Amino acid sequence: MNKTSPVSVRLHPELSEQVTAIAAALDRPKSWVIEQAVKDYVALQAWQLAAIGEGIRAADEGRLVAHEDVVAWVKSWDGPDELPTPKCG
Repeated sequence: MNKTSPVSVRLHPELSEQVTAIAAALDRPKSWVIEQAVKDYVALQAWQLAAIGEGIRAADEGRLVAHEDVVAWVKSWDGPDELPTPKCG
């Protein structure tokens, strides 16, 4: 059996009511809903921090696309002369 650690969480009443409603709809305990929410949040933050780290490494290595190239590309979207995705220079 997996061991868990108890954690105390203070929620605003409105949020607590929403969590309670979700738990009831899923026929799960409120603690399960909160654990799932924390897992999702942690996964998202880990992904975002890893992506930021990769971006910093790429910039440090000079793997960049000029801002002007990106602006021109975005402005060309949905036009008859849409530009190809800019490449690192």
